[in-house]
Amino acid sequence: MTIRALILAAGLGTRLRPLTDRLAKCLVPIGPRPLLEYWLIGLGDAGVRTASVNTHAHHEQVAAYLQDVNDRRGMLVHESYEPELLGSAGTVTANRDLADDADCVIIIYADNLSQVDLRAMCEYHASHDQPMTMLLFHASNPKACGIAEMNDAGRIIDFVEKPDEPKSDLANAGVYIMDADAYREAADLGAFDLGFEVLPRFIGRMNGFVIDGYHRDIGTLEAYGQAQRDAAGLYESWNWSSDGRRPAVFLDRDGTIIQNVHYLSDPAGVQVMDGVAEAICDLRRAGYCPVVVTNQAAIAKGVIDEVRHHEINETMCRQLAERGAVLDALYFCAVKGEGADRLTVEHEHRKPGPGMLKQAANELSLDMARSWMVGDMASDVMAGQNAGVYGSILLESGMIWREDEYRIKDSCITAVNLREAANVILAQQPALTKD
Repeated sequence: MTIRALILAAGLGTRLRPLTDRLAKCLVPIGPRPLLEYWLIGLGDAGVRTASVNTHAHHEQVAAYLQDVNDRRGMLVHESYEPELLGSAGTVTANRDLADDADCVIIIYADNLSQVDLRAMCEYHASHDQPMTMLLFHASNPKACGIAEMNDAGRIIDFVEKPDEPKSDLANAGVYIMDADAYREAADLGAFDLGFEVLPRFIGRMNGFVIDGYHRDIGTLEAYGQAQRDAAGLYESWNWSSDGRRPAVFLDRDGTIIQNVHYLSDPAGVQVMDGVAEAICDLRRAGYCPVVVTNQAAIAKGVIDEVRHHEINETMCRQLAERGAVLDALYFCAVKGEGADRLTVEHEHRKPGPGMLKQAANELSLDMARSWMVGDMASDVMAGQNAGVYGSILLESGMIWREDEYRIKDSCITAVNLREAANVILAQQPALTKD
């Protein structure tokens, strides 16, 4: 199932002033990362790689942030700038093409912080025969929310914005999944507000997906402060460290994710190996951040250029996305090795040097002490050890082992392939100590 996402992030944030006097509302920090990033992580966990984010106030800040995201080559996130605010429904109209070549579209209000498994919500939507699904939470003050009434089958049979006499405590959590045709139907209305003008048209054609976990609208300074205090509890439920850093699984590319081809130069030769996508999905579900770190001496030797390298990576990422798996970032080192020894650090960023791993840890707020390195060469294992990760796993799925691999195999874990390595990581996960 191909899923696209539209993230509504153009709000002025007037109730969050003075924070939003100089900062876009969706970029206010919760722990070590901006609010928007929590939604991008959630979308990646759900297998969603392509998204659009509408912007208005301080749009240049959001554009710069999204450029950083896109430079990492994991997700593809586009800015949809609105010189004049179009309203939530107007943004859907302006981004009607998101439904092209997609099975459904997720619409997210970025000014919320929610403990929701978007993959589970997508699976629920796919298994129920209605064109739209709304995320619902139990509101402590239903009169201040948009309230839904559901029947026993999970169908929403009534929805009222801020009712004087609420019929339930099931409140709109600001996340919708719409089949492509339903999304186009909403876009063609030419409306301004989703809540008042679009949602009522889907009463009786919309299911509710109810969460019992955390949900907070980061709309006021008081709510923002409470979210900061609540964050540690969320991190624990996501298997992150208490300060919000994520554990990572660093992955070599050739022989680990895709079939090993000596100096691969043609994207047509990219073939994601069996079980890899499922392994990445399982690792993400357990809270791990999947990051590719790959030596690419072929660039330095002139076999390929960086443009072709990115085309190869894009083909790999597209094949993974077709199977529901998304990488958070891809790093490469084009420095050519001078010697045959895979255990000697010749350059900080060329494995076995730890540079790519350390760069990722800094840029993605990663917890190295709870992270892993997985690859098919001794240089991969040593890069992990040199970076101070929790464990390294040497695979048998890529290069034929040489003397260096046999020299270090007793100092690390070995596995047949990434699927088996993921099982090892997940089995050892409970033993990890949180900060």
